[in-house]
Amino acid sequence: MFMLVHYRLTPRRFTSVSARSMSIDDQAAAGGLYNVEVHSNEPGMRCTVEQVMLENAKEHCLLIVARGLSHSSFSVTAYFDELAHTSIGRHLIVSKSVSSTQQILSACNTSLPRGTIFVTDIQSQGKGRGNNHWVSHAGCLMFSFTDTFRDGRSLPCVQYLVSIALIEAVKSYVATLDPGDTYLAQLSELKIKWPNDLYFGNEKIGGVLCNSNFENGEYFMTIGVGFNVSNEGPGINLANIIGCTGDVDMMSRERLLVHFLGVANMPMSSFTLTVY
Repeated sequence: MFMLVHYRLTPRRFTSVSARSMSIDDQAAAGGLYNVEVHSNEPGMRCTVEQVMLENAKEHCLLIVARGLSHSSFSVTAYFDELAHTSIGRHLIVSKSVSSTQQILSACNTSLPRGTIFVTDIQSQGKGRGNNHWVSHAGCLMFSFTDTFRDGRSLPCVQYLVSIALIEAVKSYVATLDPGDTYLAQLSELKIKWPNDLYFGNEKIGGVLCNSNFENGEYFMTIGVGFNVSNEGPGINLANIIGCTGDVDMMSRERLLVHFLGVANMPMSSFTLTVY
């Protein structure tokens, strides 16, 4: 029988504790641990993901907690209610705050099921291209997910296809908010700026970053995505663009992510590219 164990760092040793016996104040005093939840719509796989995260908990200061105890504003219920059958996104890791979703998934992606996705409200060490730092605030859709490839020649294309999928997802999501297409018309300046940024006009609104490693004949890739939905800077956000700043509750990170996952499962021939 699988038993979920929760870890806490101490100056001298690595000990296990029950999440129920540990208050938020206790966790803060334990040295800045990140509370994370693990979910899956395939019950048999949840334990697998939890076990992998537990094996990496010490290195990344993670505390695996029960549903709702991460205090993330990302609604797991709303996400799975909207999620259709896709090859990515069935296994969900959620946190209120974490160092870097991509950094953590990259460290264990060879052990995780394909398509595991990690969503957080805030990142303290979000990465951009090169040595750039991605400034991450609440209201930004920030997630990373895993995928595997056998043909290394396809790897350079992944970043661009993910960027295209994100733009198409934004458009399809916004179209559901306004059947009259008034909002959709505002997105004409949403473009890809080579090599991995998304811009609206002259302002950055998002970015995509891919990392990969090779093991046992396969390329294990971790794709990180950040997109400004309703956060207050830096840069412009989707709520500003379509004029919903007074009703930020309309801006659902959960629904936008589900739209992205649906588009990302389309064949390559479905996409058209606009780059400047």
